[in-house]
Amino acid sequence: MVEITCTQCNYTKSIPLEKIPPGARWIKCPKCGNRFKYLKKEEDVEAEKRDATPWERRLQLGLWKSIKQTIRSTIFSPKNMFSAMPVKGGWREPLAFGLLVGSIGSMFAFFWEFLIANSGLLKPFGGFSISLSSPIIFLILILISPLLVSISIFISSLIIHLLLLLVRGGKNRFEATFRVVAYSQATRIWSILPFIGSPIGWVWRSIVQIIGLKEAHETSYLRIIVAFSIPIGLLLLIAVGAFFFIISHIMS
Repeated sequence: MVEITCTQCNYTKSIPLEKIPPGARWIKCPKCGNRFKYLKKEEDVEAEKRDATPWERRLQLGLWKSIKQTIRSTIFSPKNMFSAMPVKGGWREPLAFGLLVGSIGSMFAFFWEFLIANSGLLKPFGGFSISLSSPIIFLILILISPLLVSISIFISSLIIHLLLLLVRGGKNRFEATFRVVAYSQATRIWSILPFIGSPIGWVWRSIVQIIGLKEAHETSYLRIIVAFSIPIGLLLLIAVGAFFFIISHIMS
């Protein structure tokens, strides 16, 4: 929405950006008839560059077509997808998409793990295999999949955004990061593939998020990659510290 204010009578009205012709330069006040120049604000120009995602246009495209286009664009054309994705526009729509596709992917992942556990391949892991092979545990995991996906989206978004702020790569607000993480749940669809789907989806999701965050925050790949590398570096430091701690106690 664009807020237009008459320069003569101060009459104000909010107008959808799409209803303003691209070449519009003058606006006529509907109250006093004054004709004044339309000066585009920076945020209006940005809004023109970024259109709604296919999922957010599902009323025009249809539900199935919007889901298919969003998944395909996110997985195979993340640069185009996230360079056109609005960095503002609310949390509800991306969260709804992330929950829908992410929950389906998680259910498939749990299903394949359930089959592996019941096949006996995890016998060396003892009680772990017993818990996974339990139908009750399996049904509980299926039922709480939406909750797990929702928690994952919020926690991942928060951690990633904090890391971006550390490297000064979070140009836009937390909402931009959240929208990228939510739409990147499309990569969970790889979990439909038995056994190898979940690892593929995890790697693919990391790549999609790096590209998406770069486009959403209009920053460099270097900043995004450094942000993603910070947790890995901390884990390595902890592992090295624990190793030398154990060695020192063995030697003493």
